Amino acid sequence: MTINDTWAYNKNDRHYKSVKQLIQILADVASKGGNFLLDVGPTPDGTIQPEFVERLRGMGKWLNVNGDSIYGTTYGPLQNLPFGKTTAKGDVVYVHVFDWPSTASLQLNGLSGHVTAASVLATGEKLQFKQESSGLTINVRSAAPDPYDSVIRIQLQP
Repeated sequence: MTINDTWAYNKNDRHYKSVKQLIQILADVASKGGNFLLDVGPTPDGTIQPEFVERLRGMGKWLNVNGDSIYGTTYGPLQNLPFGKTTAKGDVVYVHVFDWPSTASLQLNGLSGHVTAASVLATGEKLQFKQESSGLTINVRSAAPDPYDSVIRIQLQP
């Protein structure tokens, strides 16, 4: 994918994807078991455009905190969530929340396995949850922990 609309340097292409868009595309691709290759075409003098650097550094900053939810993960167990995506690694499910709920809870239906813990990946903050046959309800704060993609780490019983 390109950061703007061109596969090579184009001084006239000023339509850049935001850091938020790029992070959410990365999580979407990872949730489907894919790899994300981001095109960065150098300028004629061999440098990288500052707009590209800004976006790559923003993605890197997010990955420094939330990289466990991307690196080494596989296809997420829950697809087509209305608020985000999931990835998985072993007995851990990562819930990527793009649209933070306006209510104090997040509902996940169809997650198999016994949940033993839930936490915010970035901070380690433990979250209260209730698992019933109808689904998993996770109590969350009213404000999203991250403006781009807030990740909740769900530990399943091995």
